[in-house]
Amino acid sequence: MVSRLANAFVRHGIQVDLLLFNTENPSYTVNPSVQIIDIGKKSKFAIKRTLGNIKAIRSYMRAYRPDVMFCFIVTMIPFAVLGRIGSKTHCKIIGAERANPHALAKNRRFAVNRFLRFCDGFVFQTAGAQSCYPKYTQKRGIVIGNIAPRIEVQRTDSNVIKNAICSVGRLHPHKDYETLIKAFSIVLQYEPDATLHIYGQGISKQNLEKQAQELGVFKSIVFEGFSKTIDVELQKYEIFVFSSKAEGMPNALIEAMACGCACVSSDCDFGPRELIKDGENGFLVPVADSKTLADKLLYLLRNSSLRKKFSREAIKIQETYSEEKIVTLYLDYAREISDSK
Repeated sequence: MVSRLANAFVRHGIQVDLLLFNTENPSYTVNPSVQIIDIGKKSKFAIKRTLGNIKAIRSYMRAYRPDVMFCFIVTMIPFAVLGRIGSKTHCKIIGAERANPHALAKNRRFAVNRFLRFCDGFVFQTAGAQSCYPKYTQKRGIVIGNIAPRIEVQRTDSNVIKNAICSVGRLHPHKDYETLIKAFSIVLQYEPDATLHIYGQGISKQNLEKQAQELGVFKSIVFEGFSKTIDVELQKYEIFVFSSKAEGMPNALIEAMACGCACVSSDCDFGPRELIKDGENGFLVPVADSKTLADKLLYLLRNSSLRKKFSREAIKIQETYSEEKIVTLYLDYAREISDSK
């Protein structure tokens, strides 16, 4: 998401620098006009690394004199605030919560909270995440969702895998694929030709394969691994399922909706309920409820007209969260904060 914003800002004539603590093996590419600056300091001593990182930010501010600095990881806020001290600049600091606030360890949350008052603004992905913050941070903040990709959907009967369900995400306990696989085992009792295709990599793969074998459904599940063209892959499926326990604003769900998949998602904190209106453009189910999840998947497998309805409605997310709208919100807010005293 940060790389997409950076590229979009550049297209709007904004000078953008990306400050990274680790520039090795970047996951995304950015416009050549975006300057990537490595400010990470290497040391086996945590205090030395911390002080070095603060000094690096201060040096950057002195040299480049930015108008606004976004902290897209909340744990970076203390570094930015302390780095601004002594920088002799008027750089405004805007924090951003891009995960589930409850997922941050208590000691790190305590440290971040001590510095929230020194942020000039704050961007939340969802109203739910905003409600977790102190009132003074909520008041000066704004809710801006993620960009939905612009995709020309070309799903046809000939390229769709029949009776197939797909899911995308890291193979990690937080994604709760355990509940999904259990739900799918129920689905197979009634629709034995159904298949489940899971895209992603992660530490839970062996455990999930073992669970699938124990439930006798391993042959009906395909672990597809990582795909660089997930937008193409998603168009092979009519049904997408998202079983996460907690989220910030799930990009996988956004992309599936943008691809016109009929989606079933856990109603976890936060994000899905702001994307899906239950029964209108998808289904929401309680977290970790394999029975209800199975019921909704079965209902979609057996109801072609509802799949098509959900597909038509889901694609509208491309407009609701278009790049133009999201970038405009960011830039307008950044200018408002920059101009404030």
